[in-house]
Amino acid sequence: MRFTKHFTTTTLLLTALVGVGSTVAQEPPAPPASRPPRTIALKMFVGNWTCTGTANLGPGKTAKIKATAKVKNELGGFWQSYVYIEQKTKGLPHGHHRHGHLGLGSPFKKFVRDEFQSNGDHATGTSTGWSGDTMTWDLEASNSMGKMSSRHSFIKKREREFVHKLEATMPGSPSPMTIFEVTCKK
Repeated sequence: MRFTKHFTTTTLLLTALVGVGSTVAQEPPAPPASRPPRTIALKMFVGNWTCTGTANLGPGKTAKIKATAKVKNELGGFWQSYVYIEQKTKGLPHGHHRHGHLGLGSPFKKFVRDEFQSNGDHATGTSTGWSGDTMTWDLEASNSMGKMSSRHSFIKKREREFVHKLEATMPGSPSPMTIFEVTCKK
């Protein structure tokens, strides 16, 4: 009886250890060996940029924009972070900062973007990628006027130059208007 009890206890202990061993031996799935080819589409944005353009402040009112942008790859190149800083000017006395992240969302069907702004505004959006030399983002912004939809287009002019243009339909407006158009160069 003593032998049977000892044998049963040993068998149960070994069974438990084998079960734990097989659980421990299982490894998590390996990460992708390389970035999906579509994430390479964001490569052109990496670097330091100097930007100039025009902001639309309302009917018949515009202001010159001077800005810098710094874009870098993050998290193994799957994501990019950016900082966009508009300088204070006569027409834009407060300046404006934007920090954001963008990359290829899962399951790798659309690019996604999340942006936070120095005036408390926030924007999120998606893009299907490049169509020729243009990448267009459909954005949903939350700001002092409430929620609004906008379209932010990036038009590649040369390897080291692009134009970005934001168009939005303002509350009470029947059609979209250009909020700003800016040219950035490395």
